[in-house]
Amino acid sequence: MPLIVKRKKHLLTRVPFLTFLIVFIGLAPVIIGLIGAWITELNTGEPCHEGNCSWMVLPWLGMFTIPVGFLLFIVFFVIALIDTIALYNNN
Repeated sequence: MPLIVKRKKHLLTRVPFLTFLIVFIGLAPVIIGLIGAWITELNTGEPCHEGNCSWMVLPWLGMFTIPVGFLLFIVFFVIALIDTIALYNNN
């Protein structure tokens, strides 16, 4: 029974969307921290670093979210590959 790719249409809709979502979740602390630090630098005029800006502490959480995102991506890729092979073998 397919989990992700049930029809050929899902190859163009679900797979790219879920791939983007997994990559975004893995990189979210880095993206949010850098954008927040950039906005803070624009407002204060001083450069941000871990000592004076709490936004620059968020990218350190990437040490946890990037490996988890990588593992989720591998599991997703294997499941999507198995579903795609089963879809094309049934037709």
